[in-house]
Amino acid sequence: MPEQIFGRKISRFDQVQSTNDLVRDAAEQGEAEGLVIAAQEQLAGRGRMGRRWIVPRGTSLQCSILLRPPLAPQHASRLMQMAALAVARTLERELHLQPTLKWPNDVLLDGKKVCGILTESSIVGETLAYVILGIGLNVNYTMRAYPELAPFATTLQDVLGYAVELPCLERALLHESDALYARICNGESLVDEYRARLAMLGQPIRVLERGEILQGIAEDVDADGALILKQDDTRVKLLAGDVTIIK
Repeated sequence: MPEQIFGRKISRFDQVQSTNDLVRDAAEQGEAEGLVIAAQEQLAGRGRMGRRWIVPRGTSLQCSILLRPPLAPQHASRLMQMAALAVARTLERELHLQPTLKWPNDVLLDGKKVCGILTESSIVGETLAYVILGIGLNVNYTMRAYPELAPFATTLQDVLGYAVELPCLERALLHESDALYARICNGESLVDEYRARLAMLGQPIRVLERGEILQGIAEDVDADGALILKQDDTRVKLLAGDVTIIK
């Protein structure tokens, strides 16, 4: 049976500035892949586009993982697909929930964000030196304390009505991630599974990308996770952006 990579080594902290930053430091010092750094509290946690991500101390799954995948740099975004699928499958199998995905990096429950994923890469020449995979999953608190966020975000406790055992959830997520990572490293594509969970495909959307607002139909995603936006008779490939479904 192959050795598990995710969680090969786990370092736990009470309070840090950013788990991603700690993993980057370890990566630059030559740490092997599979390192997980988890924290009870992050003072400078961040999401995509530099947004702050702060949750109550000890309530949620906050971790970053070091990977050194045998992928070309242009394929690094496949790890975002992998992580989103791993979270969704873990919530299904462990808690019997029905999550959906929002391109490019969110996991949703009842249409609200419950988990965000951030990847940061280091490229040396034409080689992907390492990838930092950051996962933030809202677990044991309620969004009722954050009325400004409640229309858009949720927690497992809000959905389930009870608290979840964080260690068990973390263990299941690392196991699920490890299995999917092995498939990617063996050259498999996860795009069909990722595509099947995207709630937005076929719907009119608005995308904010680099300060520009684009509108169209979310038609598809390609093998590397780029969104194909249909605009009249043209199609635009988007690698990143903030998406809003037009209702």
